[in-house]
Amino acid sequence: MKTKLLLLTLLTTVITWAQSVPSFHGDNNSNFTSLASAAALDHSPTGANQTWTFNGLTSTGSFVYTYTAPSSTDLTTYPGTTEVTVATDTNGTSNMYTKTVGSTFSITGVTGTDLDINFSTNNATLGTFPMPFGYTNTDSNVAGTYVYTTYNGTFTGTLTTTIDATGTLNLPDYGYTGTVVRLKTVLNINLNYSFLSNVGTATQTSYIYYDTANPFNNNPIFRSVTTAAVVPLLSIDQSNTSMEKFTTTLAAPTNDFAGLWIENPVQNSIVLQTSSVLDHATITVTDLLGKTIYASKDNTIQGSFTLPLSLTKGVYLITLANDQGSITKKLIKN
Repeated sequence: MKTKLLLLTLLTTVITWAQSVPSFHGDNNSNFTSLASAAALDHSPTGANQTWTFNGLTSTGSFVYTYTAPSSTDLTTYPGTTEVTVATDTNGTSNMYTKTVGSTFSITGVTGTDLDINFSTNNATLGTFPMPFGYTNTDSNVAGTYVYTTYNGTFTGTLTTTIDATGTLNLPDYGYTGTVVRLKTVLNINLNYSFLSNVGTATQTSYIYYDTANPFNNNPIFRSVTTAAVVPLLSIDQSNTSMEKFTTTLAAPTNDFAGLWIENPVQNSIVLQTSSVLDHATITVTDLLGKTIYASKDNTIQGSFTLPLSLTKGVYLITLANDQGSITKKLIKN
């Protein structure tokens, strides 16, 4: 009987702009298409001015990413968590718990149907944002506990993050050609079970491509994640690759909120720009724990609009809403 892999796909949506990745995660309620390929994809080109062409990709379903503040239970189980990423499809949901301190981003935990990975001993730190092309970071002290069906134990390992390539990505099956920057992550962990140490290993390698030409798209255009696990004690020796392509942000408003541009990362003030008129708009800025930092009603937004607000270093959410719809975006103050 085929045994499920020990690891979920840990790394999810990332915002990108120009030749750097300024922050983790993308837009709330973002829809992605799950993909499959009969042949392995070649991600080997690295450096500047590379070209990747991925043919023969077929759709296997879709799912939605949403982002929420942690509950009191989440904070007890995964200390320090500032945001929860929820991935939902027809098979259910999986959660990733993350922590942002200043501009440094870490993973605190991952849960699925029969899996719980807790990085409570030492969080898995991706690094400090923004990450320009050529950036690299290695966290050599990843550690925590896992529960997999009836098995549980501890693990130690490393997480290496690099912005390792730029160039042109072609997805002919979906009519996409664009200029991209790529984030690569490699997670290596050693597993312990009961009093037994080093009973197995798991390696997860992610290649995540982001369109550099569109400041309105806060999601990766394409991602490929390969997880290989070898755990003889649990009869596990297999590898699996999951792929996904960004489709759209769901529940797009009927007015022009979808075309709203917000300067990010934030400088000395928050600047909004739109080519249309947004009438009677409510603007709310909160931190990741849900505390309201700024609130204003009945605004008319046209052209360039500056909020009279100065933020301290951190991550925030800005929501704009009127009787035609609403939109929420992430703000980064470095």
